[in-house]
Amino acid sequence: MKLRQYYGCIILMLVSVWATAANVEIHQHKSREIGPDTPIPKIELTVFRDIMDGVNVHVDVANYVLNAPDLATKSLISEEGFLQGHAHVFVNGSKRQRLYGKDVHIPKSWLKDGVNQVAISLNSHQHENWVSNEHNIVGSIFLDLSKEQLVLHNFTSQPIEKSHAHH
Repeated sequence: MKLRQYYGCIILMLVSVWATAANVEIHQHKSREIGPDTPIPKIELTVFRDIMDGVNVHVDVANYVLNAPDLATKSLISEEGFLQGHAHVFVNGSKRQRLYGKDVHIPKSWLKDGVNQVAISLNSHQHENWVSNEHNIVGSIFLDLSKEQLVLHNFTSQPIEKSHAHH
């Protein structure tokens, strides 16, 4: 039992360090507060093992148009009335790439043995972090490829509310 508590403390400490590292990287960009009349973007991440290498991350968004700069309208607001922009993909605190769609492959070479963090932030096409009430719009997953249960922790600053079927 004490060994289990020890490992639990170690994992919590590692998670705190990696969360801080990713947060520092995300905060290195300028922020842009979302106006009071604009729907707040929502983000959720789902991770799947890739059969060839690493993992695949699916990015689900609501109240947001995820697109490439050349496909965007000139306004910050899309034709649908939502903010638009792209996402930044961070692995273990380092920005790895931009994302213009809903799926991204994370190769095993980007991951280390043990616990890893994948964080995805929503950004304007001017590379500003979208912010609501002083919080970045970001999803983050902690995973360990060596574990049967791949995902150790899943966090989002703005969860997507799931609708329930009524009987």
